[in-house]
Amino acid sequence: MAFFYLDENVSRDAESLLSQYGHDTLHCVDAGQRGRPDPELLQAAAAAGRTLVTFNWRDFRLLHQFWTALYSWGTLGRPHGGILTSLREIDDIRWANLVHVFVTERPALTNQMWEWRPQQGRWFPFGW
Repeated sequence: MAFFYLDENVSRDAESLLSQYGHDTLHCVDAGQRGRPDPELLQAAAAAGRTLVTFNWRDFRLLHQFWTALYSWGTLGRPHGGILTSLREIDDIRWANLVHVFVTERPALTNQMWEWRPQQGRWFPFGW
């Protein structure tokens, strides 16, 4: 079982499917974070010990690099719980299945960002 924090661009249908797979999900809207800046979403996910799931790969690439740099320099006290994204929005059922299979095979995502690349049909790590 994984603990997910879902960005508002992730549908309720995908959230429902992930829950049906046995994962603990928290949608940012339910956490009172609708419309909040991306750094606050990553902070909320990290504070809750959850992996952030989003389609907003552009902003979270930068945030991931910034977060991991600060953490490695000892100026940030905690790692984030991981970020999963896709370079293109895909249908809810496929997205939930991809995320579920990925975390089942790779449960430790601390301070990692992974991107689903539809053209290649596989996950790629993002980082330095």
